[in-house]
Amino acid sequence: MIYYKIINYHYIYFVSFIQKIKDLNYNNLPISYWAIFNKKRGRTNMIFKTSQIKFLIISMIPILLIFIFTACAPASVEKIDVDTGEKEVDEVEETEEFEEVFDVVDYENAEIGAEMKGYIPSFLCTDSDNYIKIEITNTSDFTWRSSGENMVRIGYHFYGQDVDYSEYDKTTRTILPGSLKPGETATVEVLVNDITHKGFYVLQIDPVLEGLFWFSSKDIPMLEGRTYFSSCTD
Repeated sequence: MIYYKIINYHYIYFVSFIQKIKDLNYNNLPISYWAIFNKKRGRTNMIFKTSQIKFLIISMIPILLIFIFTACAPASVEKIDVDTGEKEVDEVEETEEFEEVFDVVDYENAEIGAEMKGYIPSFLCTDSDNYIKIEITNTSDFTWRSSGENMVRIGYHFYGQDVDYSEYDKTTRTILPGSLKPGETATVEVLVNDITHKGFYVLQIDPVLEGLFWFSSKDIPMLEGRTYFSSCTD
């Protein structure tokens, strides 16, 4: 569109210039100097001047053509490399999620085992969360799952000594920090927060294979002790 406007402009200019030259004659030159000069010289000089005008016209045509084609010539285009954002495959980091796969375990005939180290504090709170730090080792012949079906969690039982409050099964469970293979050990902070009445209690920490059994039912020793529960905000 720009080139079309440039060509049109030069074409109009050139036609206008030619028309002025055609209209130019000895008696009506745009400059009075030339008119006076030619009147004095006579017809011979007029013929000579006409020849000069023709020569001038012929000389101007190539110049105008060069100017037009130069103006219309497309500008040089510099090649620019564009980064498409593509990277080598080895530079791309892909996050893949793998679902942990476990062997099918016959829990009724499996070897069950667990070893716990730690102690029961002598005083715990009835009105806030209590955390008892223990170390537990998987001495079973199968991996303890930390999530999903048949996962292993750490629970507890409690029995009142001077109060009539007890619970065996419906207590808070604490999850393992990760699945434990046979022989592996994990540190767990067992949450105890179900005892709300002050008094002396026997507290028993016991792993549970959810949906199947408590480990103590398979003759696995529990971590237990006598402790006193009372308010920690009084």
